[in-house]
Amino acid sequence: MIEKLSYIPKVLGIVNKWISYIVKGAISLNLLTMVGIVFYAVISRNFLNASIAWAEELSRILFIWLVFSGAVLGLYYRDHLGLTLLVERFKPKQQLVFEIISWILIIVVTRAMIYGGDRIVTTIKNARTPALGLPTTLKYWPVLLAGYAMVLISIESLFHSIIKLVKQFVDNNGRGE
Repeated sequence: MIEKLSYIPKVLGIVNKWISYIVKGAISLNLLTMVGIVFYAVISRNFLNASIAWAEELSRILFIWLVFSGAVLGLYYRDHLGLTLLVERFKPKQQLVFEIISWILIIVVTRAMIYGGDRIVTTIKNARTPALGLPTTLKYWPVLLAGYAMVLISIESLFHSIIKLVKQFVDNNGRGE
């Protein structure tokens, strides 16, 4: 049974690894572009006395993408904020139960984030940004994409935790404990 169950996180692990590579590349490109735009806007405003209307708008959109991409990587590398003070006082099996509950809660909250993002994207699908005329949905697509990536990452981690708990249970019962 555990062998069949372990197939799911293995496949998701491969998918999530590729997602992390794509997100890392996107973050690098995004940050480079954002720095270039802001630098150009500052030089233009201070030395050429010309304000660039589209620079602020585009850098804001890129920053939103940067934040949600960072959230995906934070979850992937488990660098997200966590409260371990209480959980570390429990036995390993109890810690795994709390870990499973936390992954389930992350999936539920992320699913709510996806639902809310989808409603916003659907509502404003015809709107355009003022300076560049880009679809306003560009500001909200990162919520959806990051949400789906975070659900995949959380499902993989949830299955790893469940497998660890099942193995501990089997090992303890096999020894008569």
